Amino acid sequence: METASSVGDGNENAQTSIAMLDLHEVFHPKTLEAHFNDVRQVLLPNGLRIEYALHGEDDAPEKVVMIMGMQGEKEAWLPLVSTLLHPSNSGAASKYQLVTFDNRGVGNSDKPWGWYSTSQMARDALMLMDHLRWSKAHVVGASMGGMIAQELAYAAPERVLSLALMVTTPGFRQGALPGMSQVTSYLSLAQNMVYPTHHRVASTMLYALFPDDFLQERHAGGDLTAQAILYKHHMERLKTVKMSLAGVLGHYSAVLFHNVTRDRLKVIADSDFPIVVIAAKKDRMLHPDNSKVLYKTLRGGKQTEAIVFENAGHDVHVQQRGEVAEALDKLFMLGSQTKQPRLAAHVPPSNGHGHRGKAKKKKRRGSK
Repeated sequence: METASSVGDGNENAQTSIAMLDLHEVFHPKTLEAHFNDVRQVLLPNGLRIEYALHGEDDAPEKVVMIMGMQGEKEAWLPLVSTLLHPSNSGAASKYQLVTFDNRGVGNSDKPWGWYSTSQMARDALMLMDHLRWSKAHVVGASMGGMIAQELAYAAPERVLSLALMVTTPGFRQGALPGMSQVTSYLSLAQNMVYPTHHRVASTMLYALFPDDFLQERHAGGDLTAQAILYKHHMERLKTVKMSLAGVLGHYSAVLFHNVTRDRLKVIADSDFPIVVIAAKKDRMLHPDNSKVLYKTLRGGKQTEAIVFENAGHDVHVQQRGEVAEALDKLFMLGSQTKQPRLAAHVPPSNGHGHRGKAKKKKRRGSK
């Protein structure tokens, strides 16, 4: 991409000033327990029940909304959450409070029948912000989550402090068409709907989300490959995942019909917040040229940057979590310089009432 920062080696252990856990530590059950120990549910004003998790201190000055992609549960953010809030990273736990959540159609959130849209899901996210009493926040979206983030930034730019769009697209009408590697992934994923064994699903996910050379990297002192660690993780998650046909079809419709036009992207670019577009050259889910289209349209903004990971796959927030966390930390600092006074930045009690919905605190699945 023109004038974009390019990161070349794709090795997750590449030099970065951000401290992070090794891959096998990230996916250890204790890490999940530590970072998903405040899980709640809220009934939004639109009648949708959403499950979300809070990470970091309630009085942290910087609020961050993290929006996951298609059929991805909030726990999929664990590698990035554990890196952003690593205790060695400049007091990040006291600086940032993150919210991750299950989009409609996935996890423990409601899965209504019907055609979903990314604009509809953006309204869900804004209602969650209302419930949390966050008038403004940094917004991070990956894949379909990046599509939702675009719609959120267009609908309510005054509520966005900064915007990170990771491995995403403005829509297939003006974005890049799938190439052979993406089509191969789509066909493999389609086969999972016919023969949905856990082994097949986990193996297909690894192929679609990560390049082969990364999967062969060794961790845990050389005892385990990334493939072995990630395969075990996905097999364990598949034992508890709550998929539904309504949610799958809803997410597919949201992605298929997503369309943020160049005119609407220019409105986002003209808004007073910094933007980073993150691309992965070995993305087998969305053609990396989609990020090029986004960047070329959004670079009219005052502070728009693109970062290209030359050897990373679609789950760049896992493979390059250190570099992504470092880029986000820089972005959040830029965004905080332009923020306006916000509403009381505290989390309402678990039995809160009123137009922000009713919240219910819940133990994380599998906890006792």
